[in-house]
Amino acid sequence: MSWLRRRPSDPREMDRAWRRALRAAVEERWETTETWLERIVEADSDDLDAYHALARLYRRQGAIGRAIRMHQNLLLRSDLDEPARGEAMLELARDFDEGGFVDRAISSYEEVLDRRPRDAELLERLIRLRGDRGDLIRALELVRRLRRHERKTADRLEVDLLLSRARSLHAEGEAAAARKLLKRCLRRDRELSEAWTLLGEIEAERGKDARALDAWKKAAAAAPERAAPLYPRIEASFAARGRSAEFERFLRGVLEERPNDVVARVALARSLDGRGESAAAMEEIRRAIEVAPGDLGLRVELGRRLLATGPEAEALKAYEGLLERIEREQGRSTGKAIG
Repeated sequence: MSWLRRRPSDPREMDRAWRRALRAAVEERWETTETWLERIVEADSDDLDAYHALARLYRRQGAIGRAIRMHQNLLLRSDLDEPARGEAMLELARDFDEGGFVDRAISSYEEVLDRRPRDAELLERLIRLRGDRGDLIRALELVRRLRRHERKTADRLEVDLLLSRARSLHAEGEAAAARKLLKRCLRRDRELSEAWTLLGEIEAERGKDARALDAWKKAAAAAPERAAPLYPRIEASFAARGRSAEFERFLRGVLEERPNDVVARVALARSLDGRGESAAAMEEIRRAIEVAPGDLGLRVELGRRLLATGPEAEALKAYEGLLERIEREQGRSTGKAIG
């Protein structure tokens, strides 16, 4: 490739070098791509596209220090116009971000934001970094700015920030402050199961069993597929108020609204089993299997119940169905591996 050193201004040779770098990149031959880009930059330091492409490649390969040095050197040049300087500053911020230099990344992103105040992608990244650093005030200020351009994204980020901070405050023993943030969070998104769950924990700690119960019910309704850990809490809340029988009525009400809610049906089966109603519990498990025939855990649970209380033939039949399902799953995996 000495020809490129001898004739750096030959546009045909430069074009050929670019095409070879592109081809190597498409084929994911990164060392070759790097070599061609380095030659292009060496031959023409004014080619900023090559400069940034090479620095990004360094960053992609984990050579963060090399990427940082390239962008810092670029910013030392006096011949950059404002758009080029802004791009170099943004790339440097991304280098710091990728390298885990959070404070330097924040500082660099803030500097770029002064030049590009409406950049939604930049605002979003800076909001996340500020949130991770616990700077809720600045993060929420940036959320308000983002909401002018990307309302849905801003609302989602605000909820994430408030929920994360509430969890931290709760862990630090600041339950009242956490509760306040959760209320604010739920005003933005009433269907946020995680917020209702944590609010229920805080209310239970305050001795407010009725409020805890209400929060956990709402958490289960917001995310039925993730409600398994909530049902024991709900059951305990009913019991603490001397209303144990209402737990079954509550579950049956859930299933009347959502007959395909497997998690609620399993909770009902376990509640029935706890009262010694084994036959009714097994019937609920069978109904759950009808809804989710591919759920191996349900088949295991049914088989164990039958082994413990049912006729041996029924237990063997249940496990036969389980083995058939496992064989089918293994057949699919084997087929994929062979393919």
